[in-house]
Amino acid sequence: MSLPRLDRQQLTVVGIGLAIVLFVALNVWGSLSLRGQRLDLTENRQYTLSPGTERLLAGVGEPITLRLYVSRALRDANPFLGSYADRVHDLLRAYAEAAGGRIVIEYLDPEPFSPEEDRAVGFGLDPITLEGGATTGYLGLAGTNSTDDVDVIPVLSPEREPFLEYDLTRMVSNLADPDQPVVALVSELPINGDPALQCRPWQVMRELDQLFDVRIESGDVDRSADDVDVVMLVHPQALSEKTLYALDQFVMRGGRMLVFVDPHSEAQAMRQQQPGMPADTFSNLEKLFPAWGVQFDPNLVVGDPRTARQVTFPSGGREQVVHYLPWLSLDRQFLAPDQVVTAELNRINLGTAGALAAAEGATASFTPLLHASAEAMTIPADKVRLYPDPFALLRDEKPGGKELVLAARIEGSIKSAFGDAAPENVAAEPAHLAESTEPARIVVDADTDLLDDRNWLTLVAQQVAIPLADNANLVANALDDLVGSDALTSLRGREVTLRPFTRVAEITRASEAQYRAKEQELLERLNELQGKLTSLSVADGEDPSLLSGAQRKEIEGFRAQLLETRRELRDVQLALRQDIERLRDRTRFVNIALVPLLVAAAAVAIALARRVRYRRRFDHAAA
Repeated sequence: MSLPRLDRQQLTVVGIGLAIVLFVALNVWGSLSLRGQRLDLTENRQYTLSPGTERLLAGVGEPITLRLYVSRALRDANPFLGSYADRVHDLLRAYAEAAGGRIVIEYLDPEPFSPEEDRAVGFGLDPITLEGGATTGYLGLAGTNSTDDVDVIPVLSPEREPFLEYDLTRMVSNLADPDQPVVALVSELPINGDPALQCRPWQVMRELDQLFDVRIESGDVDRSADDVDVVMLVHPQALSEKTLYALDQFVMRGGRMLVFVDPHSEAQAMRQQQPGMPADTFSNLEKLFPAWGVQFDPNLVVGDPRTARQVTFPSGGREQVVHYLPWLSLDRQFLAPDQVVTAELNRINLGTAGALAAAEGATASFTPLLHASAEAMTIPADKVRLYPDPFALLRDEKPGGKELVLAARIEGSIKSAFGDAAPENVAAEPAHLAESTEPARIVVDADTDLLDDRNWLTLVAQQVAIPLADNANLVANALDDLVGSDALTSLRGREVTLRPFTRVAEITRASEAQYRAKEQELLERLNELQGKLTSLSVADGEDPSLLSGAQRKEIEGFRAQLLETRRELRDVQLALRQDIERLRDRTRFVNIALVPLLVAAAAVAIALARRVRYRRRFDHAAA
């Protein structure tokens, strides 16, 4: 008995049916068997849980419940928010799987006037009102543990998507270990805000408040409390001997310190007119640094043409863009890759920083964390404290040929800066220690302005600031490292979305070096001609006929030279941008025209090759 033969049309229908069945079967099997598998092809592995998150989740010892509140009204009114809520939910499920079931995820729709909405309000979630005020709902996260500790993210904002894993891991960390490390802050700057001056806390302080129990110390410090893990000392100026001795003995007893000094604090300079602010803008620890094996000169500022940031500065009657040598923007190549404090960071912005070095005969190790390029130099601080001139600093540029250290880690055995006994006017309670009882751990930064919002944040809307650098992460990493916690360290550094064009920066520096001297020469000639023209011109109300023919001719000549000099100046300033414009045009051509043309050419080539193979096969069959 022979089976009936199927014609080509029937075979096509059967094939399509089998393909559909196979497709559905593969999707069902993949959703069940490969649920926890994912392939992350992004350059920075943005969608892969970091080692810090995985270690933290593996160590969660008590049940944690994370409640994701997503209002259906928001999803319906704004599909973008709905898509973002789905991404958050997917990441939360990855957390639950990595925690081995110790984290429970609840997905809730808080409908108006429902018990879920009451609970969301009770947790402190903020309602979201879309444009026009027609739709209000919730998109937030609340977490609880077995001891009723609560941590919330009031609004899951899409603008913070680059920070999402960090925010979630911080929440889990807070719930898994509610006791936060204690940081004692001793600062001469209003880092925690000043209500009297209507000064809000700096963003660095807001970040630290989420991670640590920050206690503000004011006045003379007799001794740090026994439960203080780290002392954060910012811009020390004229500290009393009692406070210096308390800090010294804190380190001798195994306490950890994070120190910020500065040859010129721009944040303080802005507030010098306010009562109670010191006249000097530099800070130092000249009593303690030698004992720690640190050299620091508060009269020298580091300038670096390779890492300098651009600023606008008036020149020739207009605003000019110029590199300001003391304002540095350090990318990954200037951050220590093998140190936990800086390994995961991308960029640090500094302002008028100083240089650190290891002192001769130091007993503790000196490990650089941040450094400038080999083109860096030291600049007398007086040149930047009053009326800095970026053009003058560039003209006087003399590369030092040495990578100057801007921040360092000190670790090892050290001796007391006060020798074998406490000062006579200071009570030694407990007993004086002449040498550290365990290896000291200290991080020193030669810049306080890296803490200032202006150096690392940009305001995109009212109360909405986007980080341009990892300054806050650097501080948090240093404190985490000093207290011995590194679970969150690997997450920091994913926040920065600014990716500068390094080739453009190189072209800009080369163009400036080539044209800036000519520009300055033309500006000086322009000023000279304007002065001569003013001296020869008649004053208001005088008769122009009083000028002689020679004077009129000379004035016309000066005016012609003036116009020609201005034209040359415009040409020089235009030349500063020509290389960048050419690079931009080439990039546009590659992206807009060349790549599509190559794809189209490849498609045509493949089609022709297939056609040739088909014709050969047809000719062979016909033969």
